[in-house]
Amino acid sequence: MAKYTKEEYTLARKQKQALLKLMLNKTGTKHKDLIDLAEQQFIRANLDVVTPAEKRQFNRLVFSAV
Repeated sequence: MAKYTKEEYTLARKQKQALLKLMLNKTGTKHKDLIDLAEQQFIRANLDVVTPAEKRQFNRLVFSAV
């Protein structure tokens, strides 16, 4: 793995943020919508780590559809 200086890392991070902002703007997507989608995908991908007893705590969610 290549090593980066602090300045290179900072510049790459700024460029990533600028690219994301540009893409969100061009697609008409809100940052909150992107975060919500990522959260949903994370929950679906990791639902197997939650026990049935723990699932019962979240009675407002439908796990069969997740």
